[in-house]
Amino acid sequence: MLPDDFLFPPVCGVGHAFFWCPSDQVTHRVKSLLASGGMVEVPMSESGVTCFLSDDFESLMPLLDRGLTPPEKKAVRALLSASSQPSLREFGSIQTLEELGLKLSAQWLGHMLADRRYKSLMQPIVSAANHDDILGYEFLIRGLHTDGVEISAPTLFETADAAGMLYALDMAAGETAARTAKGFDLKEKVFVNVLPRTIGDDEGFEAWLANVLGDASFAPGQVVFEIVESQQLSDVASARKLIESLHERGIMMALDDFGTGFNNLATLTDIQPDYIKLDKSLTKDVINDGRKWTLIANIIDSAKQSNIQVIAEGVEDLRTARALESAGADYMQGYLFGRPADKPLEAAE
Repeated sequence: MLPDDFLFPPVCGVGHAFFWCPSDQVTHRVKSLLASGGMVEVPMSESGVTCFLSDDFESLMPLLDRGLTPPEKKAVRALLSASSQPSLREFGSIQTLEELGLKLSAQWLGHMLADRRYKSLMQPIVSAANHDDILGYEFLIRGLHTDGVEISAPTLFETADAAGMLYALDMAAGETAARTAKGFDLKEKVFVNVLPRTIGDDEGFEAWLANVLGDASFAPGQVVFEIVESQQLSDVASARKLIESLHERGIMMALDDFGTGFNNLATLTDIQPDYIKLDKSLTKDVINDGRKWTLIANIIDSAKQSNIQVIAEGVEDLRTARALESAGADYMQGYLFGRPADKPLEAAE
C-alpha cells in the first residue's frame, strides 16, 4: 500500500471510473472516499454500479487504499473509461481493484523510468578514527515527480516489487549512481546497492553491469556493490562465487545491514565479503545497552579475523560514534557525518 500522502503524476484528460461493489456498505465507503478526493459522482441507472467523473485516474488508488481492506480490493470490480460520456461498453477492461492498483503503479513508475526522472543522493562513510577522512559515499536513488518533488526509496521499491519492475528500478539506481559519481569525478569509493535477484541471473547481471558501469573508468577497488537488506542471497556457495567474480573485475562487495536475516556470523567466514555494514538496529542505543556493545564487539572481532572491514550504520551522535570506535568499528555512516545529499561533502562546502 502506498502512503496516504503520496501523489501520482497526473494523467491528463477527463474520463469515468465505474465500480461494482459486493455490498452496500462497501459501495458507501467507495463513494465517501472518492468524494473526499474531490471526484464527482455521476448518477447511474444500472443497479449496483457506481460511477465517478475523474481527470486523474492514478489518484484513485491512494484514495481507496485508505478505507478498503485487501479482501475488499480483490472483490470490488472496476472499469476506467477515457470516454467523455459514461459508458459500460468496455467490458473487457473490467478488473479487480487489486489488479487496477498494480496496473496504475506500473504506469507511473514506467513513466518515471522512461523519462529518467530520478537521481542519486550521496551519504558519506567516514573513518572511525578520523571523521574527516572519507572512505566513500553510498548512493541512494530518489524518484522525481514531474514538478521535481522527490519520491522516497521505500515508495519506489515497494511499487516496483508489486508491479514486477524491480530489475528495471535496480538498473536505474545503479546507472544514476555511476553517472553521478563520474560527474563529480569522485576518487573515494562508490557504494552502489544491487538486489540479489539482479545478480542471481547471469545474463541479467551482465546487462546490469554494462548499463551501470558503461564506459566509466573507475579505479580497481573503487566500486563497492552492496547487497541490500530487503532481499536474500540464494546460498553461501553462490555468494562466494559472486564475490570472486566481482574481484576479478576490480569490484568489491559489502553485506548491508549485517545482523539481520541472511547476514550472520555463521556464514561470514564462508562468504568473505570485503565489508559488512552493521544494521542500525544494532547500533541504536548502544551507549545505553551493554549487551549490544558486547555483541557488536564480538561481530567486529570475528570480521577482523577474516580480514573483513566493518562499517557501522545509523550513527547520529558523538557518544555513539565513540562507543562504536571503542568496539573496533573501522568506518561509520549516519546523520552525524552527513545526510543524503545531492553533492559530496567537499563540493557542498
